[in-house]
Amino acid sequence: MDNKASSESTGLLSVREEQRRMTRRRIATAARHVFEERGYGQASIGDITKAAKVNRATFYLHFANKAEVFNEVYQAVRQLQSARHWALLGRALAEGTAVSVRQWLDQALVWWEDQAPLLPAIHEAMASDLEVAARWKDQLDQLAGELDEYLAGFPEDRREGQRLRVELLMVQLDQLCFRAIVQKVFVIEREALLDVVTGLWVDALGLQGVGRTPVDRSSA
Repeated sequence: MDNKASSESTGLLSVREEQRRMTRRRIATAARHVFEERGYGQASIGDITKAAKVNRATFYLHFANKAEVFNEVYQAVRQLQSARHWALLGRALAEGTAVSVRQWLDQALVWWEDQAPLLPAIHEAMASDLEVAARWKDQLDQLAGELDEYLAGFPEDRREGQRLRVELLMVQLDQLCFRAIVQKVFVIEREALLDVVTGLWVDALGLQGVGRTPVDRSSA
């Protein structure tokens, strides 16, 4: 094959690959809207193909089943909680004050507020699909790699326990935000929510709150 033919072949493959990616993105985007409207359990592949304006054969060229397309949607959402998100938490904890933690929580709440329409489907999928639950845990585990500065303030034999404590506080925060922001079971004003959660974190982690000094990490 001469250089011209090779170049034309490469160009054709590039166009086809870009078309494939665009179709996959269109299916995932449509799937997100369907999951937001119907939840995870009630959403069907037929609903998704109709919303994406593709046939089932095209859907199955890109995704094996509903769980797989949901995981793609879920991964895109979780990427918004990037490594920088966790790094900022690590920095706030290393600073060790109620003010620094409250500022981080204020920013973190924006994620739950922005993703509120999809969160019911995420919680439903986590309860019924272990793969989705595992991906959520993977996201929490990314946190561990961003807490080095904070954890360095503790004796080595306490660091794993302290890391787990932060992870459990994140689990608690996720559940609280779901109940307050999505389900509105807890009717609580945003600033009051931040005050309460900040107090919980200060107490659980021995941080410096108003009118108190932080716990001595070397001996506590």
